[in-house]
Amino acid sequence: MATELELKLMVQPEYLKSVCAFLDEFCEKSLSHDNARQPTLDLMNGYYDTSDAKLMKNGIAMRIRAVNQQYIQTVKTKGSSRIGMHERGEWEWQISTDSLDLSLLKEVPLPDSLADMSWSHDLIEVFRTDFKRKVWNVVYDGALIEVVCDQGDVTSQFGRDVISELELELKSGPELSLYAFAKHIANSLPVQVSTVSKAQKGARLKHRRIEFPSKPAKSDSLLVFAAYWYETWLTYWEALFYLNDEALIQPILTSLVQLQKCVPGALSRQLAALERDYEALFDQDDDALLAKLAGGTQTGVMMLETGLWLNRQLD
Repeated sequence: MATELELKLMVQPEYLKSVCAFLDEFCEKSLSHDNARQPTLDLMNGYYDTSDAKLMKNGIAMRIRAVNQQYIQTVKTKGSSRIGMHERGEWEWQISTDSLDLSLLKEVPLPDSLADMSWSHDLIEVFRTDFKRKVWNVVYDGALIEVVCDQGDVTSQFGRDVISELELELKSGPELSLYAFAKHIANSLPVQVSTVSKAQKGARLKHRRIEFPSKPAKSDSLLVFAAYWYETWLTYWEALFYLNDEALIQPILTSLVQLQKCVPGALSRQLAALERDYEALFDQDDDALLAKLAGGTQTGVMMLETGLWLNRQLD
């Protein structure tokens, strides 16, 4: 079992080429041979669950990946919250065919509700993800980071969604170096933090439901409220483009207003400036509102600045 720690960044499809060129240039200019582009992969993945989503409801994602004529069975658990980052358990096995080998699950600490394996008789392929993956190995701020750019589709009988994203996975070194390198990208290109996994993209095709963070109790600390409003901002931002609904700018503004009350003065003032920028765009009643929001760099920078501050409070 491995513990996977990654930071996911949304990239609108029209900016993927520029992001890849930026990463190529970073590696080419580096004096370290550890910074290098890796071969591009074509990845085909089938995700399995019961028709009533028993695995997803228990925070489990199970897939078979086909790559270079080999099959890999993977199970991922939801893991613990890291405020904008994904931290989860991951089990992988090489298998000989594209059929699940459920005997391998004895290595996975399943929750009590799944322990009797009765659900295993009802498994079906519920959705697929098919995408090209470009890969870079990057050394930055004392960390070895695998950066991947994924472009493709998630599909099921209920519809289709686009995959267009960067994933920065920590291989070794300081955890906060993920934020440092992501900020290096975001200062030049329009990327934003995302907490939505490919498995969540596939699962929501059926009902188009958005998963929101749990509301804190009134007695919780200011830091807990800061994390809640930060993740609510990220959730509404991703939903804004997934649902193509400009009305969601309003709860984004609300999230920013509440977040400003929970963070230090300098960061609060930066968030207030971003809020004013959003309001100015919204007041223009412009048909290109979403395109303008997607094309700016300040949102991604502030998402990363805020996420970095929040994670430092956990140290």
